[in-house]
Amino acid sequence: MHQLLKQQVQKFISGDAPLSDDMSALLACISNTYSANELERAQLEESLEMSARTLIERNDSLIRNIENQRQAQGNLAHSYEILNATLNASKEGVLVVGQDDAPIAFNSRYIELVMLDQERMSTMSGVDLFRNFLSLATNPSLLYKQVDALSALGSDSHEVYRLKDGRWLEVYACRHSVAGLIWMLRDISEIYEKEATITFQAYHDSLTGLPNRVRLQERLEQAIATSQRKHRRFALCYLDLDGFKTINDSLGHNHGDELLKEVSARLQANLRKQDTLARVGGDEFVVIFEQVEGHEDVLTLAEGVLKTLYEPIRLDRREFVIGASMGIAMYPTDGEDSGILMRNADIAMYRAKANGKNCFHFFTPALERIALQRMSLETNLRSALEKNQLELFYQPKVCLRDLPDGMETGHLHSFEALLRWPQANGGFISPESFIHIAEDAGMIGRIGYWILQQACLQAKDWYDQGYSANISINISPRQFLIPNFHYEIIQIIRDMNVPVELISIEITESLLMQDLSHARAVLEYFRENGIFIYLDDFGTGFSSLNYLKNLPVDAIKIDRTFVKDLSSSSADQAIAASIITLGKNLDMLIVAEGIENAEQADFLIRNGCDLAQGYYYGHPVSAEQASLYLHPADRTCERLAKRQRCL
Repeated sequence: MHQLLKQQVQKFISGDAPLSDDMSALLACISNTYSANELERAQLEESLEMSARTLIERNDSLIRNIENQRQAQGNLAHSYEILNATLNASKEGVLVVGQDDAPIAFNSRYIELVMLDQERMSTMSGVDLFRNFLSLATNPSLLYKQVDALSALGSDSHEVYRLKDGRWLEVYACRHSVAGLIWMLRDISEIYEKEATITFQAYHDSLTGLPNRVRLQERLEQAIATSQRKHRRFALCYLDLDGFKTINDSLGHNHGDELLKEVSARLQANLRKQDTLARVGGDEFVVIFEQVEGHEDVLTLAEGVLKTLYEPIRLDRREFVIGASMGIAMYPTDGEDSGILMRNADIAMYRAKANGKNCFHFFTPALERIALQRMSLETNLRSALEKNQLELFYQPKVCLRDLPDGMETGHLHSFEALLRWPQANGGFISPESFIHIAEDAGMIGRIGYWILQQACLQAKDWYDQGYSANISINISPRQFLIPNFHYEIIQIIRDMNVPVELISIEITESLLMQDLSHARAVLEYFRENGIFIYLDDFGTGFSSLNYLKNLPVDAIKIDRTFVKDLSSSSADQAIAASIITLGKNLDMLIVAEGIENAEQADFLIRNGCDLAQGYYYGHPVSAEQASLYLHPADRTCERLAKRQRCL
């Protein structure tokens, strides 16, 4: 019997009283029902317990899933932020256009490069963006070409675009099976500018901006090819500025650079559109006159170029007139390749300089022969200098009257050292034939110091023999421009232990006119160190009484051009007499050079000239022969004495 039923029955029935069969059956039925219900309740409780556990487990799982999803969303958002930050931090513009022609992704750099904004981007399709880029590019057809190249999956393309605002964009694109079209844009304007600058510098002169020698060579080759194809002629002109080195050395390189820029601008402004102007050296320029009919056309163009330099150029509150010497070679008559044309134009330029500068000269075959001779002479001169084959000759200067320093009329006053280049045949090459070559070839400095050393050795030798014979040396204009040359001259004299009164210098009037302030400083230094100074070739330059009275000059040498016709030219007589009077009034010694006959000498003596130099009194001779002038018993001195008696 069920326990609960048994408890209830026992309340009403004594414990030992027997139950009727019917009651027992009823109780059994009721007990079974209780048991069944108990079992069912137990099963229900178990079922409910299992359901509760299941719900809790499912709830826990759901919570975990929700947390995982929340974490995944957070990670996704973080990844998106990283991706977005990465895209926006990139200097490249990125655009992804999906298969449906809608922009999937882009960064702020892309918006900036294609000149859009965020709001407009949100409303634009891939086609709209395509059209926008077309409106920016100077070469829109290139974009169609690039898109055509992206028709297949996995394909890519790379192009460079010039935009209308001057920028350069490098555009890379590829087609992806999932993403669609991926575009990457990079602004390479700075790179292009640097490359353009490097290219420009490689082909242009850094100071003037003109084409340099490399670019000139290309232009010249193009001109030759065009002229060959079209049967045309052109002219190649080689220009060298006259007097530039003097200005550059005296005022400094900064002023020299300013002058070159001004000259370049003037020349460029005078040329035609088809012509080319290039700077190929310090003060050297080349002009290509294309499409010319003949020499008459070139003559007009060349005169126009030289005319542009007539106006003075103002530098450092001073005005300078800079001329140019121009050599012209014609294609094809003077050469059919660039090298020959350049060489022949250069040869003609040197002829223009020899003709007086500030002019032009056309090339001729005769000039080529002269140039070859010049080249040979330069080579031989360099060799002679290396082998010490040059010699000094000495020409006497004779007193035409008694001088305040005690020198008497007819006596030797001093010598002028003159350079000679002995030849194998026993003859000599005169300095007039090779000094200008030495100057152009950069040898004049060495030659000048060699002359000084030889003169010092000779003066010292005579001095040791008891004779105080002064020797004057000539200073070349190019030597005068060598920085600190005057310090070195004084140092050499001191190092060789030569009394300073035995050495004097001769400078030309034209040399002084190149830069008076520099010349004054140099001459004052010589004067301070006891060097006697002759002003040579007086009257042949732009004579100025103002500079003459202010410069430390001790003697004036009347140029031979005013002496050679003294016996017949009243004009030369007037000039010579005026120079003598001028020198006397300035307390300077007056020397006449180039005296060859008695008539010339007589005129100079009557007008009070102090010293005479010329063949009439003595030719330039070797040191050994010059020594005879120092001995009274010598036959040459007897001639001088005879000349004295005739006076």
